[in-house]
Amino acid sequence: MEQIQFKLNETLKIIGATRNKLSVESKVRSATILDLASGDTRTIKLETLISILNAINEIATKNGVNHTFGIEDIIEYIPVNEEKKDQ
Repeated sequence: MEQIQFKLNETLKIIGATRNKLSVESKVRSATILDLASGDTRTIKLETLISILNAINEIATKNGVNHTFGIEDIIEYIPVNEEKKDQ
């Protein structure tokens, strides 16, 4: 019954970066990035999300990815109705 799905790993693949590179570029603890990537996080500060998104967009630009990434590229909300359809 998970209504939040974490998509950070997929986004990192798209931009061609590792979790470690994102940690360094965003100045966010590597443990926090790992928790987000594995879906083991229960809370996250908005400032942390902003730092991660800024770093993702900078890395993407440097790697020639012509897309602006947003929160939906890190965290996805799955409505209850859709969740029940999958079961």
